[in-house]
Amino acid sequence: MATPPTLQLSARSLASRSQSTASIIERSWQRCAGLDPTALRDPNPMRLADLNIRREAQHTLLTHAQPSIAALGTLAGAARSLVLLADASGLILHESGAKAFLSKARRVALQPGVNWAESSRGTNAIGTALFDGRAVGVHGTEHFLSCNRILSCHAAPIFSGKGDILGVLDLSGPAKDPQGYALGLVQMYAKQISNRLLRDSPLRQLVFQTDSTESEDPYQGILLIDERQNIAGANEAALQLLATDWQLIGTPVNQWFEGALALGNDPERLRRHDGKLFAATLYVPNSPTSIAKPVHTQANALPSPLGQPHLEACMQELIAPAVRAINTGLAVLLQGETGTGKEVVARHIHAQSHWHAGSFIPINCGALPESLVESELFGYAAGAFTGARREGARGLLQQAHKGVVFLDEIGDMPLLLQTRLLRVLQEREVQPLGSEKRIPLEFGLISASHRNLKSMVAGGTFRADLYYRLQDMHITLPALRTRRDLPELLHEHFTRPDSVHLSDDAIALLIRYAWPGNYRELHSILRRLRCQYPSERLIQAHMLPVEIQAQPLDQTDARVNECDADQIPAISAHPGPVVATPDTDLRALELSAIKRAMAAHQGNVSLAAQALGVHRSTLYRRLNRQGQR
Repeated sequence: MATPPTLQLSARSLASRSQSTASIIERSWQRCAGLDPTALRDPNPMRLADLNIRREAQHTLLTHAQPSIAALGTLAGAARSLVLLADASGLILHESGAKAFLSKARRVALQPGVNWAESSRGTNAIGTALFDGRAVGVHGTEHFLSCNRILSCHAAPIFSGKGDILGVLDLSGPAKDPQGYALGLVQMYAKQISNRLLRDSPLRQLVFQTDSTESEDPYQGILLIDERQNIAGANEAALQLLATDWQLIGTPVNQWFEGALALGNDPERLRRHDGKLFAATLYVPNSPTSIAKPVHTQANALPSPLGQPHLEACMQELIAPAVRAINTGLAVLLQGETGTGKEVVARHIHAQSHWHAGSFIPINCGALPESLVESELFGYAAGAFTGARREGARGLLQQAHKGVVFLDEIGDMPLLLQTRLLRVLQEREVQPLGSEKRIPLEFGLISASHRNLKSMVAGGTFRADLYYRLQDMHITLPALRTRRDLPELLHEHFTRPDSVHLSDDAIALLIRYAWPGNYRELHSILRRLRCQYPSERLIQAHMLPVEIQAQPLDQTDARVNECDADQIPAISAHPGPVVATPDTDLRALELSAIKRAMAAHQGNVSLAAQALGVHRSTLYRRLNRQGQR
């Protein structure tokens, strides 16, 4: 193995940098100390077909980033630099700027299709900004790999409304031209992209600033407000104006402002509870969000299937082909146990598809009353029947025009209704009750069921023709108990600032539990503990619900995640399952799992992280904490 670069080599260039920037780069070098520089040189970019698949999966990010990339690209071209957009894994998706610098950038694989995460390219602006979650510039010899020292790079993360990193915007040029202004530029344009993504939300948007003068977009605070009057999203400017952090997500908006929900479309004075005044506007998007009560499922009724606002890599691997399928007119069928987050995944598919500008219309097929099915689904004309609205009504399928129909619990639909639905799905048109006019429709189709539909077809309780119409793309969502990273997931769930805290023996019991209700049950138990023990600082095992203490999971369970099994060939080399017992120390369990994964993958952190079901940055932090790096 080649001798790695020394930290002292980079330290000379850090002398003139700010203390915080120097500290970021020093910590990055420490993280990269175990990497073999010879193994990281000259990576081959992925095939164009595979890159296009990744780009398609990041369609929303690319679309909203395009205006900022174009503006920054004009400046980059004049400054002999390149502007690059990478996704949350560090993979470069797009480049533009100075053609004269392209050949030099290609020599060090600074191009689309190459991953620039720290684990792949050592200390660099994209990878380090991704790991630390803050803007950073890396100049010349500050790069870990000597081949990259021809570069001067500046990168800033692009955040979602909940604080997750969606991607990284980077401006790179020759090392001899460090361009001190570049970091401020990429920060400004990265914030513009984040704001553009936030403003695309169908939720109400509270936009505020310190005075009534029109200010530049990056400096306006934006809060998304859900139907419960809670804050569902924010931008960095809002956090700064409110002197807080991402913990404000989920808190009531009236905790921060007086009378925010009474604002109109024109700027008005808004008072913070401490007396500080802002100029604010409350925008209400035109997208329809309310669906008929008998069949509507609230948008936030289910938690994220991962307990986090973002989707982990294995779930994205399931969603990406579903997005491609629905974009080409194919139907997607989601199957999995109750509580595995089928509607949440369906909403992610909708958000990433080309139907995202239209409505997401969930229809609970088990709750459709047979006597009202035609009026609920197809709508009716004025005066169609006694008690009908004078102006008539649009059915749910019409409301989904140019959007996505989500047929939830399709296996619970009676046979007679299956026949009526099949015709609409085949012909893509509806005829409202009392009308002679047939209305053509365009929509993406996602169905879901916890039942085994194929067995129902064999048993004659589900129409075969409807089944084959629904399952062009068939996806099975993994159960919570099969997740290999369940210990870490539970630890993150129950150690958040707004959560209760659990002892190691309590978490060990949660790991052993079979979780028949999956993620829905997990969130229910968390809410129950908050209610039962509001003043307890630490929840012990005997305080957990009796069903958790009475139903341990079979200890032969290897916890292989279904969506990982086909993704990681080397997982078969795993020396065996890590089984928790009530007496197992959580940190010892974590360390044992890490050691096994690292050994199974010959010290390759990227593959070990995949096998454990966590992000590389998470594994690096665990390794550092355990003193294993």
